[in-house]
Amino acid sequence: MNEHYTVSAECPLAQMPIGQRARITRFLGGRMLRSRLIALGLNLGQEIDILQNNRGLLIVGLNGGRVALGRGISQKILAVLASASK
Repeated sequence: MNEHYTVSAECPLAQMPIGQRARITRFLGGRMLRSRLIALGLNLGQEIDILQNNRGLLIVGLNGGRVALGRGISQKILAVLASASK
């Protein structure tokens, strides 16, 4: 797995390193995928923390909670690393 991305590079959540904060920029899927992700609280522009990223499961933290995503869905959510300053 290639994890050499710059801060401004857009990449799938599945390739984000653990402990990073990311901002969701795009969804690579249809209407049903978008509505499912929005129902989970994963909106465009939302900042999330990558808590766990192993071979099959990605756990992200958002709004004080956690959301578990499968590998397939985490490949369809594109994000950039969030800057340290807001």
